[in-house]
Amino acid sequence: MRSEEEPDEPDEAVAVAGPTAVPQVAPAGGREFEYRTEMLTDAEVADGKTLAERLTAASQDGWDLVDVIGGKDAYAVLLRRPQKVERESRPVGFAPPRS
Repeated sequence: MRSEEEPDEPDEAVAVAGPTAVPQVAPAGGREFEYRTEMLTDAEVADGKTLAERLTAASQDGWDLVDVIGGKDAYAVLLRRPQKVERESRPVGFAPPRS
């Protein structure tokens, strides 16, 4: 008969079954896009001009159309653009020699 020792630490690859998965949200600094909405009335969407003008103006600022969400008497135009990363400028390399 051979006796084997049991490991001191439990198995790390233990599967946990649960009813639903827990969603994970990246921190605000890790998001890739920023979003905005513009509200339009039924008449503005139906006239064929206002929506096109708003989308043209938004695209000049870097905004892309994601969706047009209809409501009871208005529409929300959902726009997004890549998030701008503002970094500090830092000197790189060696400083010039002091005289």
